[in-house]
Amino acid sequence: GEPGPTGEAGPQGEPGPTGTFDPGEVLFYVNGNGGPIPIRFGEDLNFISPNLNIFLSDNPATVEIDGKTMESAFGGLFSNTVQSFDFTASDQIDQIRFNNYMPSFNVGTNQNELQVYIPGEYEINFMIRIAPVEVPDQTVSAGVRQDGNFIDSTLQYSILSTTENTILQGSVIEFLSGQVDLAFYSTGVAAFDLTLRTNATLTIERISPQP
Repeated sequence: GEPGPTGEAGPQGEPGPTGTFDPGEVLFYVNGNGGPIPIRFGEDLNFISPNLNIFLSDNPATVEIDGKTMESAFGGLFSNTVQSFDFTASDQIDQIRFNNYMPSFNVGTNQNELQVYIPGEYEINFMIRIAPVEVPDQTVSAGVRQDGNFIDSTLQYSILSTTENTILQGSVIEFLSGQVDLAFYSTGVAAFDLTLRTNATLTIERISPQP
């Protein structure tokens, strides 16, 4: 014969046991620079950022990180050999030669100059040590150049001492994007040597954040 009508639903069964995680069991993954990072049960999860917002809406939670990172870049050069300079008039330029490289990262170290690969604000530090001269009342200027042009904030001026070393040095922050070197800019007739041992240094370090 024909099938009979469907019967009433039976009573609902008891809820099953709540699931648990074992220590060390992977809960989820966070995507990082090195790939997915497993977050395990029992571990702490720390978010570090200048601006961190966590939004809770039951499940799941949303973490919003709005920060800025800095892409590192630094490099340097130094000289420890004697160099001679002879200027016969004002407005003459002569580049300082470097024979040693400092550690560098994301900065090219070419002969006598640094190559900036990542444009941005950099801290520039330089030093020149001139030996005592025989003729008094000589003067000279020196500074850092970018692509052959002096950076105004780095230009230093001094009368050359006849009894002790003359030191020209500076530390400034400037936007860099090209080739950087160190050079003298004459202010008149002058003849002098750099001192023995370390007599010139030039370093740059990127300090501006990436948006």
